[in-house]
Formats: sequence, structure tokens, C-alpha cells
Amino acid sequence: MSGIEEIVQKEIDLVANAQARQALAASYEGSRAALAGIEAFFQEFSGVAWCLDARRQFFRNWRSPGLGSASFCALTFRLLAQAEQAPVARQALLFHTATRVSEVSREDVGIGTTNHQVLYDQFATRLAGGDEWKLDRYLHVDPQAYISQSRRYRESGPDLGVAITRSLPEELYNHGEFAFAAPLLVTWCRGQLGRTPKEVEEDLRFVRDHLGTTESGHFAALVRGLEDYCLAWRCSPDWDLLRQASVELLNSRSSYYQFLMRAMRKTHADEAALA
Repeated sequence: MSGIEEIVQKEIDLVANAQARQALAASYEGSRAALAGIEAFFQEFSGVAWCLDARRQFFRNWRSPGLGSASFCALTFRLLAQAEQAPVARQALLFHTATRVSEVSREDVGIGTTNHQVLYDQFATRLAGGDEWKLDRYLHVDPQAYISQSRRYRESGPDLGVAITRSLPEELYNHGEFAFAAPLLVTWCRGQLGRTPKEVEEDLRFVRDHLGTTESGHFAALVRGLEDYCLAWRCSPDWDLLRQASVELLNSRSSYYQFLMRAMRKTHADEAALA
């Protein structure tokens, strides 16, 4: 089974700019301990028939397509406003940038597929015994986490080039995480929950919709968007920022998954003690 680094390296190799490739590859090479922690989370998760409350913790905290897509829509709107106010010679490239950034949210808002928030809600509700997982008592928020900071920067950060640069690692990572986690989630549904093949196919529609070229396509779109943005303003991308952002993201996700696993273990053990 391929690890996350091996999965994303195939996408990194497709990036035309050598400095971008080097920055991203170096971030993954230097974050192997964090990647091991992330992979360990999904490996452990797939081996336990978690109690309902522990499952609710997982689903309340794993993904939130609506929140993510809203921040990318905000960045798209900000780019459109900047393009409209820019000198005519720069407008076309800035409008192209906005188009590239908007590609990240197309599936999330239901263009060409089922709205991803709807798919996630169905996914979680099917496997968490109803929609109680949506309650805030299952939410574990880390406001300093990279993803939270990145969302806020897309919405109101002062430099739109930085906003795009900080977003790039998220889409690359998403591709790697979904590809790594998908077979483990199949194993969990079948082996721990006793779901039939037909049920698993329906259960994991949200996950399947993120495989293949979905997340890797988002990553490629942001690479092109950053290139267009920098061409428009005649500046060079900050590849060191890209590397640092990727490292920060990986460390943040690893730390959060370790925290979430501890919380789930406690909930599961507490319920077992009451049985």
C-alpha cells in the first residue's frame, strides 16, 4: 500500500516549475514523522468497531466541505474584484486566476456532481447511527490549526498571492490523504461494521468522489492560478513560503489526528466500561 508521500510525489512530478517541485518534495521529505502519524491514525481507525459516540467525533471533525468551499469562493470573489480594478493589461491574467481558484469549489457546490457537503452528510449519517454527529458537543476545534488559519487568510488576508500559495499544499495533501484513507475505510466498513459490498459502495460515495483527478485537479488548477497571478503582477512566487506552508500543514494535521484519536479512544473505552 502506497504511503501519502509516494502518492503525492506523482502529482509533484507533473508540476512544470522545478522550484515548485523542489519546494513541495522537500516539504514531504522533511515531514515523514508527521506523515507517519497521519497514516497511523487511519490505520488504527480502520481496525476498531468504534462505538457510536466515537464515530460521531470522527465524522464531526474529519471534513467540512461547506466551510472549505466558502473560503475558496471568498478568494475567487476577491480576485474578481481585484481584476476589475486592475490596469487593463493585467485583467485577463487576473480573471484567469479567479477561474483557476474557483475550480477548487466546483464539486463542493454541486457543479457536475452531487454537492460534496450533501455527500459528506449522507456518508456520516449512514455510518454514525443518524445525524446526531452534527451536534457541537462532538466538535474538537483547534483555531490555531493550519487549515483554520488558511481559511481565514483566503477570506481576509492582505496578499492574494500569499492566499493562493498557502492554499496549494492543502489540495495536494487532500489528494494524498483521500487516496491513502480510501482502502482503509473500505476495510473498516466491511471488517468492523459488517457492511455488505453494496452498502459500502453507497456508504463511501463521498470518498470515491474525491479520488482520481478530483483533488489532484484542484492542485493543478491552483498551480496554474499562482503562475497567472504572478505573471499579472510581474512578481516571482515565494517558493520558500510554499515549502514552509506545506510543512506547517502536515505537522498541524498530524498533531490534530493524534489529539482526535486520543479523544476517540477515551470515548470508546468509557462506553465499554459502562457496558
